[in-house]
Amino acid sequence: MIRRLPKDVVDRIAAGEVVERPAAVVKELVENALDARATTIDVTIENAGLGLIRVADNGCGISESDMPTAFASHATSKLVDVDDLFHVVSFGFRGEALSSIAAVSRARIISSTDGDGGGYRLDCVAGEVGSLEPVPSAQGTIVEVRDLFHNTPARRQFLGAARTEAARCREVCTALSLVNPGVRLSYTIDGARRFSSEGSSDARERVSAVYGRDFADGMTSVASQEPGVHIEGLLGLPAFARPRARAQLLFVNGRLVKDRGVLAAVRVACRDFVPPNLHVSWVLFLTIDPERLDVNVHPTKAEVRFQDRDTIFRLVRRASREALLRSDLAPRIRAGHVSPQRTAPSAPESSPSTMDRREWRARRPEATSTSSPEDRPVSPEPPPAAPTLTGVGRVKAAARFLQVLDTYLIHDSPEGLVLVDQHALHERILYARLQDDLAAGRIERQGLLVPHPVRLTPELHALALEKSEELQRLGLEIEDFGSDTVVVRSVPAVLRQESVDDLVEALVAPPDVHGGVPHGLDRRLFTMACHAAVKAGDKLKEEEIAELIEQGEQLEHDSTCPHGRPTRLLIGSTELERLFKRSGF
Repeated sequence: MIRRLPKDVVDRIAAGEVVERPAAVVKELVENALDARATTIDVTIENAGLGLIRVADNGCGISESDMPTAFASHATSKLVDVDDLFHVVSFGFRGEALSSIAAVSRARIISSTDGDGGGYRLDCVAGEVGSLEPVPSAQGTIVEVRDLFHNTPARRQFLGAARTEAARCREVCTALSLVNPGVRLSYTIDGARRFSSEGSSDARERVSAVYGRDFADGMTSVASQEPGVHIEGLLGLPAFARPRARAQLLFVNGRLVKDRGVLAAVRVACRDFVPPNLHVSWVLFLTIDPERLDVNVHPTKAEVRFQDRDTIFRLVRRASREALLRSDLAPRIRAGHVSPQRTAPSAPESSPSTMDRREWRARRPEATSTSSPEDRPVSPEPPPAAPTLTGVGRVKAAARFLQVLDTYLIHDSPEGLVLVDQHALHERILYARLQDDLAAGRIERQGLLVPHPVRLTPELHALALEKSEELQRLGLEIEDFGSDTVVVRSVPAVLRQESVDDLVEALVAPPDVHGGVPHGLDRRLFTMACHAAVKAGDKLKEEEIAELIEQGEQLEHDSTCPHGRPTRLLIGSTELERLFKRSGF
């Protein structure tokens, strides 16, 4: 038998969708205050929101005639007909929030529409609405929600610890403060003020109020637009990436939502700058024509549906990448990072170079050109190294550049002292050149005088044959030789010095450590660049160092290697003065 559900059951089912925890109540009430054009909003909670949630605002208030329907289900001032659903510009529009909240609590509304001190109060207990009473009240609205879930005890069992639920309430308030300039918003818990925003018009100032000045200073500005859509906000610099991002917030037309497409777009934009195990923080504000957006796809309005997801993806990806390319991405070393108790390391023992001049020239970016390497002159052997400086490590002097520990390059800049990882920088240069050569179909190959057989595991053998055309584009020409063996007829010229056996295995199944890039061809390019780049311990001559730095400066960016690791660090002039006690320290 089919029965119509009683009203109280319907109300509690609806409340379960909209009011899942105290933070959801805070969100709905604060958004109502924002829809009422409030400029001051005070949020107070007790006992993690289960004892009391109070939201007071100075908005337009609720008129005496509208007060009796405030707790009614599907009663709203924000929609008139079905067409309004396709251009929603307010936070609320379903008329579910107050009725759902009142169904599982003891709720009260006090509101006034003018400043003469006269207002009205309306109580609702477990969905039962009381009578309207006149009370003194300043203009605006106060909503009090007490004993949340008192009549649905099972709901309380699924909540987190009190500290967790209180933190979620605070996160709602801080998030909404980020997207509402001109709104002063405070959050108080159990009598202690925990957060207060002045509603600055500057997004960086609002982020600083929530997360701190250091966090905000570690972000770069994002801004771009296309017809009907505009994006702006802040994106964390790679130097501040962490295993777990502190904030990844998306606001669409002022509404805090989650969208996998936007998350993926930021990740793709950052994958060339950040290692795959680290994540940057970001706060993005997307403004879009409401007719290109469906906000009615989730009970708590936590998700939206874009009419053209591809356009949004491209816009976010492009804006994020351009923001990073405009920024100076070299991590800064601060005086506080250097412990005064540490002693300088002793000078390492000198070791012979792991690479002669002919090998260096084979590994330089020019090795990917179409000219034959045998036609290039070989530079003479480098002069003897400079004397060792006691207690500082072996340093090779040059007119402008220094090589330290045969691994790091040092040069000055207008901003201070720059330290460069020679392998990381050369890897970035080679990867960029290989990308260009691959696109032009001109990756140089070195034919083998005698074809070289390589025995593989059955899995690698099958994969090698499957990827043979792709490998050939990279200069590695192989043929099946039977019995899990392939015969190699040519190798990429840039890797002519590599072991053929090791090279085949590395390019057939490249390691999954290259910035999280899923494309197999890109991973193979990464592997080629990594294998071909100069290594730690390779001695470089002065002109080779200068050429390496210059080639890096000609790229779109040379701030990170393809793995996302930084190629350089910067010790600013101010930090140098602090380290040497020449200024305030």
